[in-house]
Amino acid sequence: MRPCLFLSVLLLSIVSAHAQNDGLTASQVLDLPDDTGKVLRLSDQCFAYRRVDQDSALLFGHKAVALAQQLRYKKGEAQACNDLAIIHMDRSEYGAADSLLRSALLIRNVLKDSAGIGAIHNKLGNVFQSQFRLEEALEENFKALRIFERIGPPAKQALILNNIAILQFNLRRYTDALATHTAAAVIRERIGDGQGLAESKGNMANVQVVLGDTASALRLFQEASTYFREHGLARELAIQLHNEAGVLMARNEVRQAMPMYHEALSIREQAGEKKAIASSLTGLGSAYLRLGNTTEARRLFHRALHLGREVGARSEMMQALQDLAMVHAKLNDGDSTYWYYERYSTIRDSVFNADLNGRLADMETRYGTERKEREIQRQRADITAKSLELAELDRRAERRRFWLAIALGGIGVVLLAALLVLQVQRRRAREARDSALLTERERGMKALMEATEAERGRIARELHDGIGQQLTGLKFRIEDIASRLSAAASDESARMKEVLSIADDAGHDVREIAHSMMPRALGTLGLAPAIHDMLQKAFGAGPVKCTLEHHGMETRVDPSVEVGIYRIAQELVGNILKHAKAREVSVQLLRNKGHVVMIVEDDGVGFDTQDVSDHASGMGLSGMQDRARVLHGTLQIESAPGRGTITTLRMPVKGTPLPT
Repeated sequence: MRPCLFLSVLLLSIVSAHAQNDGLTASQVLDLPDDTGKVLRLSDQCFAYRRVDQDSALLFGHKAVALAQQLRYKKGEAQACNDLAIIHMDRSEYGAADSLLRSALLIRNVLKDSAGIGAIHNKLGNVFQSQFRLEEALEENFKALRIFERIGPPAKQALILNNIAILQFNLRRYTDALATHTAAAVIRERIGDGQGLAESKGNMANVQVVLGDTASALRLFQEASTYFREHGLARELAIQLHNEAGVLMARNEVRQAMPMYHEALSIREQAGEKKAIASSLTGLGSAYLRLGNTTEARRLFHRALHLGREVGARSEMMQALQDLAMVHAKLNDGDSTYWYYERYSTIRDSVFNADLNGRLADMETRYGTERKEREIQRQRADITAKSLELAELDRRAERRRFWLAIALGGIGVVLLAALLVLQVQRRRAREARDSALLTERERGMKALMEATEAERGRIARELHDGIGQQLTGLKFRIEDIASRLSAAASDESARMKEVLSIADDAGHDVREIAHSMMPRALGTLGLAPAIHDMLQKAFGAGPVKCTLEHHGMETRVDPSVEVGIYRIAQELVGNILKHAKAREVSVQLLRNKGHVVMIVEDDGVGFDTQDVSDHASGMGLSGMQDRARVLHGTLQIESAPGRGTITTLRMPVKGTPLPT
């Protein structure tokens, strides 16, 4: 099960609430007039959503670039390209990041912005470092260092020195790395940068680990952690705790490492940094695996893999897959071991191929540039050697060729523009037609569902208020007749009691049918109590253990959304009872700023999600997905034969006050 998942979802909403600019929400920023101020606010939104929702971050970044180009606002365009590049770096899309940074560098050079140029060289170093092109990364960082040594400030020099030391470490120049980290620490101590000094100590500790001095490394980690803890720097504290736990694991002090992994994981879950959470989960899972708790280790590795996939963190995905292969190897599960290792190898090979292709493309670009430069130099030398008459003829011919190229180019541009306009018009017409068809289909489905629910409610009321009341009246009359029978008429009295029992059972059945068609708790108490009541009736007296966790459900949402979520929950519970053969069922109902999230997990037999044709009709999967889509929600099902099933429903909502 996932005991901490509801906390991470809640904290995600808290982080999203802070992704604002000058008190403006994201939607308010989008509604601002198109000016240079909006460009900068869009860029800020891009960076603010970096660790919360990368798709939204990319959307804001691209809007910022497009608006800056429209306004010819070069400084804003460079800033937007810079922020977009950072998002692509987080997503391991290094080619896109490199291209954006090069565009920003051209603009900064035109603007003669030395500080901006230095910052871009630093980021280019980060891009090369992520692709293991360490010598090129080192070259870019030294370019940045020379700029900031000239213009300052010292804090920036220390930051670049820190980056250079990390590269030297990765190049196995450990002595140089320790010396460079020490130089950065000296600057930071001199200028009173306590946080930077603590970070340098953590980096120096990492070098000491490789040099074999784990005692010094632990001391430096503890000094850094003490500073971050005292100053409330939770994210930095989590990094030091994670690294310190890794040293303790290397010293085989597993039980001492586990509290640090737990604390680092808790901090990262509160921040909602999915990539970092995945890293802590793999570390903690390794500790459990060392202690022989393969069940908990496997659960943590699966969570890490799931988060890594969400954010495209390939390093964390590779580590989780490799660890899962080790778990199944310990369990003597050869098929699963091979399955996970194959996926690990696939990602590893894709990273290698991407890196190799990047290197080849870079080499081809450099070779082409050098060849062009040599050709130009040769032509210049030939022209210099010719007579003035031939030079004049060449210049005239060159002018004729130039104007001819201009004319041909103009014709080509006009034709290309016409083709582009035609293509855009066709695409827009096709998109409009498809959108209208989809909207009409969803409108019909929504109307059908609303009519179905209305009919359910009508039948439920008629059963409860009509037949139910008649049965109740019949019961009272039978009781009255039974009470008038004399004691001597024992046979008639027994028959009347039997008839009374039948009437009572019929009334109970009618109420149950009315309640299942439109549960009273859903209308009066809300979604969470209604689902709790349904789970109690489905699993209360049976062998299946069922738990319900809900958070943030104090306010009601739109009735159609409540009914939709309840019906999907009903269908999922019915599927579990019919097909899953589960022993444990967990339901989590969570409310963040703009969504209700329902997670239903069971440990049953599962099924192959790649081949759901045999299950769709029997399990109502398409109906549930249609219901979710009509309400603008998403339904995701994760399952495998013998691995249980996890179903996640995300439904956009708007809160309304509780009825009084």
